[in-house]
Amino acid sequence: MKKKFIAKRGLIFSLIFTLFCLISSNLLLSNFGKVRIETTTIQTRSGDNVSIRVYSPKNATSENKAPAVVFAHGLSTTKECYAQYALELSRRGFVVITPDMLNHGGSDITSYETFFTDINTEGYGIYSAVRYASDLDYVDSNQIGIVGHSMGGNATNISVTLDNMSPNKLISSVYLIASNPTFKDFEGNWANVYGDRSVGLYYTFYDHVYFSTQDDTGKIISAQEFLGSNEAKSFASFGQAPSAFPGDEVLPGHTYSTDINGKQVIRRITKANEIHPKPQGGSGAVASVVDFFQETLEAPQYKLGSMQIWKFYSIASILGLAGALAICIFTIAVLTKTKFFSSLKAEDNKQLRPAPNKKGKIWFWSLTILNCAFAFISISLILNKGLGYFVTNQLPQQTSNIYALWALANGLFMLFTSFGSYFLYGRKEGDTLKQWGVRIPFIDVIKSILLAIIGILSVLAVVYIAQYIFQIDLRYYLWGMRELPLDHLYLFFTYLPFYLLFGIAVSIAINSAYYSKIGKEPTWLNDLFFAFMNMIPALVITFVGYYLFAKTGVQQNIFGSTFTFTYMINAIPVFPIAILVLRRIFKYCNNPYIPGIIVGSLLCFMQVASVFTCHTFMFMG
Repeated sequence: MKKKFIAKRGLIFSLIFTLFCLISSNLLLSNFGKVRIETTTIQTRSGDNVSIRVYSPKNATSENKAPAVVFAHGLSTTKECYAQYALELSRRGFVVITPDMLNHGGSDITSYETFFTDINTEGYGIYSAVRYASDLDYVDSNQIGIVGHSMGGNATNISVTLDNMSPNKLISSVYLIASNPTFKDFEGNWANVYGDRSVGLYYTFYDHVYFSTQDDTGKIISAQEFLGSNEAKSFASFGQAPSAFPGDEVLPGHTYSTDINGKQVIRRITKANEIHPKPQGGSGAVASVVDFFQETLEAPQYKLGSMQIWKFYSIASILGLAGALAICIFTIAVLTKTKFFSSLKAEDNKQLRPAPNKKGKIWFWSLTILNCAFAFISISLILNKGLGYFVTNQLPQQTSNIYALWALANGLFMLFTSFGSYFLYGRKEGDTLKQWGVRIPFIDVIKSILLAIIGILSVLAVVYIAQYIFQIDLRYYLWGMRELPLDHLYLFFTYLPFYLLFGIAVSIAINSAYYSKIGKEPTWLNDLFFAFMNMIPALVITFVGYYLFAKTGVQQNIFGSTFTFTYMINAIPVFPIAILVLRRIFKYCNNPYIPGIIVGSLLCFMQVASVFTCHTFMFMG
């Protein structure tokens, strides 16, 4: 009776805590109600729908027009991932528009050919947002800036090109984050394609995607040498030949200025000792962007870029996700105590088995290390053979394909090692599949699926409420969850089998095969151990990959691909958290299927909701 009361109390507390986090996040994002946040849909000239979010300071009116900034996100992210820029700019009086590029988020999904080659898609939909901004009666159409990170920088450059072709130029200021400027015209000549627009560049020193170039002899110049490159010199010389630049390299942070068409125009490169994804959650890039637009546009409410509050928003947001997971766990705890689900209830909560004997410890450590090593090998082989770089109409998300194949391979391997240990060791020691929770009555299988679905829906309910009521997603930096538009929901079910297999396999491994003490450690330490072990492959690959790149300036092909460490950075916190959730749910139920289905489904939803989707075949290896 006491435990039932505690479970209910935990559920109530989780609901209150999560609601508090959602409200706090919304208040911070809206500058405590001083900024209106609206999500709407616009169209490109090709007729494709683009989902945008508009942040409008309430003091921006038709009589008191405000400058506007359009922010273009990077590849395989969404408009919500860069909310910190919108937050900091809007609370300084700027109208901010953050679109989902086509094939991302809530925008339309197109073919590869349409996305990359059709000029009417207007820079993946970004220039359509510029046009939309210019039509708002509370926006000063002569004061519109555009900024993009990574692939968003490509979209920004395309938008400038389209703007140059327009009889009525709309863009007056440009900023590029970890993305190359356009240095030459269509004929390959050095040129000032930005004209009389001021342009800033946030140069990420340890960037493995952009800033690498060649000298006059064809020799490769690494990103770390970019400031001395011909491209950098031409940029700082306003499109003149590099020989016109007076020096050996561009000075970072220095403002190069000139007069063009009677207008004072600047070029500035801000150097940051950061990796390519860091601006997605970095204070330095936010400060640089904010200060640049306050300098090049008419800042309504000037505040130093370093005066930031977005981290409080991000903390409240990710705590909201933690609250959603807690709601799921306590929902399972409460429901297993009801009459209908009582057959799924764990006896006095699951307790770790006593530490195995000497032979058992050999099995334990051998299989733990083997599973960890296989994770290294499998992702390396997948990327080395190009298996994850495909996109088809059936499997239209390249990044999801990589993780799906990895999940499939590791899931099958863990099932093999778990049941191998059972038949070769566990069974001889008196273990049974019933004790493991693997063999259960058919009716309990049905109930387990139903209970898992309820647990999944409890999390997704929070995610959708956060998006549609509070205008936020639940994230910190690269990691979090957002809603998946209902017309894109088929993507979830397309990839679900891969992640379900993985989730159930991991759950059987850590909740059945390895659900025992190693020595005399407490349960929480045992949980942390498995969380850490599952983090090791992604952590090592990411650290080693970036370390060697930082030291050499060259991407090392040591894990199957030069981009392996890029894909792994997203997995670093996700896997250990997944393990902790698996363990926590298992304490309240008598089989590993419920936590496996829940975690596998949530991992799948998290993945497919935020990445690039393209309905046609392509190869990017």
